[in-house]
Amino acid sequence: MKPQETKFSFVYNEIKQCILEGQIPPGNTLPSSRIYCEQFHVSRYTINRVLDALRTEGLIDIQPRLVPVVVSTKDTCEPSNTIFEILKQKDGILQVYQTFALILPSLIVFALQGCGVEIMPHYKQAMKALRSGSISGRWHIISKLEYDILRIGGNPLFSELYSTFGLYNKISFFTENCPYFSEHFLQGSVSTTNIIDILKGDDSLTKHNQLSNIYQELTDSIEKALHHLSETTPECPVQNGLRFSWNPMRGRDFFYSKIVDDINLKIGLEEYSVGVYLPYEKQLAKQYGVSLSTVRKALSELEQRGFVKTLNGKGTIVVEPDSTKLHQLALNSGYVKKLLRYLHALQLMVLIIRPAALSSVSQFTRAELDDLSDRFTSPSSIYLIDIIESIMKHTALEPLHIILSETNRLLEWGHHFTYYPSKKHTLSYLNKQVILAFQQLKEGDACSFADSIAACYRYILVCVKKNMVEKYKFRNLDGIRVPEKC
Repeated sequence: MKPQETKFSFVYNEIKQCILEGQIPPGNTLPSSRIYCEQFHVSRYTINRVLDALRTEGLIDIQPRLVPVVVSTKDTCEPSNTIFEILKQKDGILQVYQTFALILPSLIVFALQGCGVEIMPHYKQAMKALRSGSISGRWHIISKLEYDILRIGGNPLFSELYSTFGLYNKISFFTENCPYFSEHFLQGSVSTTNIIDILKGDDSLTKHNQLSNIYQELTDSIEKALHHLSETTPECPVQNGLRFSWNPMRGRDFFYSKIVDDINLKIGLEEYSVGVYLPYEKQLAKQYGVSLSTVRKALSELEQRGFVKTLNGKGTIVVEPDSTKLHQLALNSGYVKKLLRYLHALQLMVLIIRPAALSSVSQFTRAELDDLSDRFTSPSSIYLIDIIESIMKHTALEPLHIILSETNRLLEWGHHFTYYPSKKHTLSYLNKQVILAFQQLKEGDACSFADSIAACYRYILVCVKKNMVEKYKFRNLDGIRVPEKC
């Protein structure tokens, strides 16, 4: 397994980039240590080490019993150098905007359902900013307001994605240091007042369409601004790429957890069927490149979940899921958190797979369609896996591809719906839905194809939630909402 990035280096780089990119302007305070602990899933000790390092670099000022304040970074980089760095990454920056123009409207509209924008922590500040003279400052507040909406909306993956968007969109440069962008977008037809009015709207479809138009106009303006900078900058630099990254498991992706996830997946797909012995511990240790103690910890967790049983002198055998153990797991906070993460990932996938599926339709070749048709012949297979891999293969926007891949990785840890008595019925129904979607794909009916793929994940979410709440009494899952069809 690949060496893991340390928690300290990850948190340090994330907060430092937020400061340097102007997400937290000079003179503003950082979020509290408690908020950072929750956001990055680390201890207060790690956060304190990071803050000390940032203070040493002169990026923040820390006074006793006060929240750290960002120090001006104006002298750290010449404007010409900043433009040069922006242009080196212009293709990647544009792809970030294109990706989030596709997915953010759905996330914001869903997060706002049953929740008024007026109760958001930054709402009053946003309304006050509307009356101020600083146009760029208004956009900083709108970003905070949108983050509030996604954070309070009930799915932490939404706000994590939005934070990642902020790390890569370079919005502070465009709003504060790019006159062309200010003239053509900030002072154009789109205003921050319009956005708040849209967020207050009652009709979800209207709200989605209006937000989509705004994000598309923002993306078009960013593209024009980047083109203008390229045309007016002598010796425009060669692209070195913007390496977009989003890892929702960072801080929780322990080696033993990865082994649990992988073996869980293989059990769900019946690579390891009931009655089959897993490879010996030494073989697993060699296969995953870890120690024996790590393998034993992974096998112990699998046994706690009721999927395997270790027999002295024989090894570890796959068994029928033990419902009594699953009832006990309802009391295990660690397992409940993973289950919530799984359901949140399903919720996210329902909302983001549609635009990806929609744009992939024209990319499929006749040979690929024939290959998929051949794969959709085994009744015991999960057809959704094959079709999703094909969709991701044809996802040209790298940030969207990474988001889909990471969300899909979160779904691999259980394939919960395959473990329980309704498995055969569930898989049969799901495979029929994929066959329907495949037929729509072959006919070139892009909208119906995209809707059908999203419906597959919606169906899994409904099944897993119902099973866990009604049969295994996971009452804290009642609040997980199922996205409706657009």
